[in-house]
Amino acid sequence: MKRSKIILRVVLAICILAVIAFAAAFVRELYIDGQSRSFYSDLSARVETRPDGSGLAASDNAQPQHPEDTDDVWSPYVDFDALNLIYPGIVAWIKLEGSVLDYPVMQYTDNERFMSHLPDGTRHRSGSIFLDYRNNSDFSDNSILIYGHETRNHDMFGVLKNYRNQEFYDINPVIYLYTPQQDYKIVLFAGHLAHSQRDHPPLQFKDDEEFLKYAEHLKKISLFMSDAQVSAGDRIVSLCTCAYDFDEARLVIVGVLVES
Repeated sequence: MKRSKIILRVVLAICILAVIAFAAAFVRELYIDGQSRSFYSDLSARVETRPDGSGLAASDNAQPQHPEDTDDVWSPYVDFDALNLIYPGIVAWIKLEGSVLDYPVMQYTDNERFMSHLPDGTRHRSGSIFLDYRNNSDFSDNSILIYGHETRNHDMFGVLKNYRNQEFYDINPVIYLYTPQQDYKIVLFAGHLAHSQRDHPPLQFKDDEEFLKYAEHLKKISLFMSDAQVSAGDRIVSLCTCAYDFDEARLVIVGVLVES
C-alpha cells in the first residue's frame, strides 16, 4: 500500500510538471507571436492616413504623398525614403481593407533573409512579407512573386486562407499595393494549392501565348470563381504562403496588377 502511494505521488508530480511545462511553452508562444504583432501594429499605425489627411508617416512632420485623395478608402501613404533609412529593403506596402493584412513588403539579395527576420533585422519566425529577389523592385515584371508566412495567430499572409471560400472573395476581390512609384490594385482572379517544388509560379514567360495559357489554367483550377480578365501585356502578382493540405503545400492567390 505504501509503495502504491509513492508511485501515485510520483505520477501526480510528473503530471503537474507536464502541465507547468505546457503552460510555460504556451505563454512563451504567445509572447513570441506578440512581439511580431506589436512590431507590425506600431509600424502600420505610423503610416496609415485617414481620408482627411490626418495620421502619421515615418515622421511627425512628413507631408502627405497624396493630399489630393478625397475618396473614403483609407489608404496608407508611405514615406519610403524615410522608412528605408530605418528598414533598408522596403519596396512596397500591401493592404487588404478590413483585415490584418497591412504590412511592408521587403526585398533582399536572396529569399532567405526575410523568411526569418523582421524588417528591422530582428530574427523572428514570423519573418516579413517579401518580394522575390529575382523580381525588379519597381514591380515592372509580368510575373511578380510575393511571399509571407501564415503564422500561428493568422497574421501576415494568414488571411489568404479565407480565399478558399467564394463568399470571402466576393467581398474582398482586391488587395492594395503601394510603391514609391505608383499605387496599385491587385485584382484577384484565381487561387490554388501548389507544391512548393513542382508547381512554383513561373517568373518569366517566353511569349504572350504562354502567359495567357498559364492565366487560363489558373482560372480553371481556382478555389474561387472570378470575372476578372487577364490580357496580354498584363502583370500578375502571385501571393504565396504556407498550406498544410499535403507535404510542401503552398496556397497561391493570384491577381492582375492595375494602376490605382
